[in-house]
Amino acid sequence: MRFNCATILIVDDDLCVRTSLREILNDNGYLIYEAADGKTALDILDKQTVDLILLDLELPRINGMDVLRKVATQFPEIGVIIISGKGTIQQAVEATKLGAYDFLEKPLEAQRTILTVRHAVEKLFLVRQQVQQIEEAKARYQMVGASPVMQKIYHLIDKAAASQSKVLILGESGSGKEMIARAIHNNSKGLVGPFVAVNCANIPENLIESELFGHQKGAFTGAYTTHRGKFEQANGGTLFLDEICDTSLMMQAKILRVLEDGFIERVGGEIPIHTNARIIAATNKNIEAEMIEGNFRQDLYYRLNVITIDVPPLRERREDIPLLIDFFLNRYCQEKRWEAKKLDRGALAILVEYDWPGNIRQLRNVIERLIVLSDGETITAAEVKLALRKNPASSQEAHLKTLHEAREQFEREFILKTLITNDWKIMETAAALGIERSHLWKKMKRYGIERVA
Repeated sequence: MRFNCATILIVDDDLCVRTSLREILNDNGYLIYEAADGKTALDILDKQTVDLILLDLELPRINGMDVLRKVATQFPEIGVIIISGKGTIQQAVEATKLGAYDFLEKPLEAQRTILTVRHAVEKLFLVRQQVQQIEEAKARYQMVGASPVMQKIYHLIDKAAASQSKVLILGESGSGKEMIARAIHNNSKGLVGPFVAVNCANIPENLIESELFGHQKGAFTGAYTTHRGKFEQANGGTLFLDEICDTSLMMQAKILRVLEDGFIERVGGEIPIHTNARIIAATNKNIEAEMIEGNFRQDLYYRLNVITIDVPPLRERREDIPLLIDFFLNRYCQEKRWEAKKLDRGALAILVEYDWPGNIRQLRNVIERLIVLSDGETITAAEVKLALRKNPASSQEAHLKTLHEAREQFEREFILKTLITNDWKIMETAAALGIERSHLWKKMKRYGIERVA
């Protein structure tokens, strides 16, 4: 990222100061606006995009401190560096409380001025980048649905976010449990740490302790460096333990101990490490049945089950399906920069009536397939039927496939998905698949995979 492309407003009633600053900053690549008084400065801010202000305190019409106060309330995204020949420590402290980045006294020293400006702009851009990433994350994991059951879930999300309590999310695979966990995290005030997700079902039993709690260098064969576990990585934030019922009873006991005393020990370590990660757990299994069968500890269940969110399968909230379809249609068309597509009435009826054994995850994949493979702006019922027949999550065709046919279907799906992910760039896709470009072309020809413009 280039930080020297920022726009700077110089506000000073001394023409010599403005000229000197303009020349120095122009030489360093910054775009400059100038104002000789506070009123002109505020007028410029109403009309132009400004990243940083170099602001004198002694100004005609509107003084510098009043300008700073207005910037703090009306343009909080703009950074301010105070410059003054009559500045005092008291003014500097007051300006800092109002959000000024720094305070420079006249006569200004060129090298220090450039360094201060550069650091201020870097900080501004990094903060904006962080805000943008947070907003993108919120958009990516936003909840979609207006059914009564979803309204209840929204209410529980608000309660969980406000309370910082442990949360247990129950629901079928693909029903949106992680999206709910992320929504709780994104709406929780006071969390400064990240959202860290762990799928317990995907980690081998001999590695999960190291993955969750970390390990010291030399703790076991292959431990060449010290590793921070997920509990440490999520410190100050949220640790999402997905499919927690798939952990062993021994691991459940160790997780319970962390929840009770707030300390972990790395594998091979002896010093307890404090963690204040907020815990959200989830499972697609019947957790009460798992406890009856002795597969899940009751004491861990009671520790996790402070707030329980039951996520219904998609087939039990069919009124939300059209909303989800519109959301995925708009998202994927925008991502690919394609013309918007829509469903005809028959296509929509089929999707609403379908049982969706793979829930939202399956619906998302089907919509993405329809966008890529449909020939026109309107997706037809015939195209929907074809997509549902070819969707790997469809239980209706699984028993009809031989092992060879199933293997070929999976390969075609995987290649198509990788092509979409890499924006149909053959070299990048081949590298991601670990095959030669010529081999990829042959596979695409064999499976009839063509990009739809």
